[in-house]
Amino acid sequence: MNILIAPDSFKDALAAPLVCEHLRRGLQRTFPAAHCHLLPLADGGEGTLETLAAVLGGEFVGVEVHDPLFRPLRAEYLWLPDTATAVVEMARASGLEQLAATERNATRTTTLGTGELLAHALDRGARHLVLTVGGSATNDAGLGLGTALGYRFLDKNGHTVLPTGEHLARVHRIDAARVHPRLAAATYRVVTDVTNPFFGPTGAAHVFAAQKGADAAAIAHLDAGLRAFADVLQATFGLAVQQLPGSGAGGGIAGGAAAFLRARIDSAADWVLELSGADQLQQAADLLITGEGRVDAQTWQGKLLGRLLARAAHHAVPVMLVCGALLDADAVLAAPNVLYATSILTEPMPLAEALRRTPALLETQGALLGRLLAHGGIRLKPPSFDITERAC
Repeated sequence: MNILIAPDSFKDALAAPLVCEHLRRGLQRTFPAAHCHLLPLADGGEGTLETLAAVLGGEFVGVEVHDPLFRPLRAEYLWLPDTATAVVEMARASGLEQLAATERNATRTTTLGTGELLAHALDRGARHLVLTVGGSATNDAGLGLGTALGYRFLDKNGHTVLPTGEHLARVHRIDAARVHPRLAAATYRVVTDVTNPFFGPTGAAHVFAAQKGADAAAIAHLDAGLRAFADVLQATFGLAVQQLPGSGAGGGIAGGAAAFLRARIDSAADWVLELSGADQLQQAADLLITGEGRVDAQTWQGKLLGRLLARAAHHAVPVMLVCGALLDADAVLAAPNVLYATSILTEPMPLAEALRRTPALLETQGALLGRLLAHGGIRLKPPSFDITERAC
């Protein structure tokens, strides 16, 4: 039996490559005849680079940049030499993980470091740049990114504007005379798992800024800044960023990059699945085992796992789902090709203990799946998926 093991990470517990490995160890302990292919996946947020490197190879390139509060920081991007592609994970330079809880303030943070990573990749000769925008600490609409690439953001008096969210409304004019000399020589993609617009009730500030340290007054100020900045982008680049799905991702950096770089905004899940060859691997598989730390209603709103299950159904591949917390079992089992869905938790336990025991719990669940498959407890159905017995 050819089994494709393709999970996302179990957030705060285990990266996707290790989730794969522990599931494989358990499964092959009770079903040694199974041939397992491991495909760790990522959703564009923290850990995406390691997951891609595990699948595609490449090298990590370290760069001295600025963190969200303009302090020195060494960050890395992934370089894929065969295609001269640089994958920049925004969280590495401009993410919440770079700040203590007491330092988070979306009005005062910048994406300068993320732009410095892109500039370094251009200096290296990158022809294709991909920016993943999960986990940001910012709401500057890419002011910092643009600054690092040579754009100048000027107020009504011609003075340079500090590239942070609180100063968005001050930008009156954008000077592109000194942009990076290789800026037009590359293609750009922003990948995200959200579709929020640039501003408004469902925009960058109102939906995401609170988790980045903004109170109600700051959120209103940031949203007004995004609205004003959208007008400047329209006047400068002829681009209505508010109309672009996902332009509010990363505190508006997706919309800024669409203007400054002519970047495409794409689904992070679709991009990862495309890049990793998931469709081809599923077509060769008899069974897909997948999962993530938490399965809930949001799983089906463009998230990686929902996209993967849809592709598996398209290719008529049966699925067994393993997760940390299974909160929407009915929706999972409504998919006709999902044969089995379970949490790895065997008993109630505190969160800290569950996180600590995740490797062992995954191996235990893998061993159970292997036993079920080896002894016919779960039968793989033909492509019609006329399933009358499934387990949860």
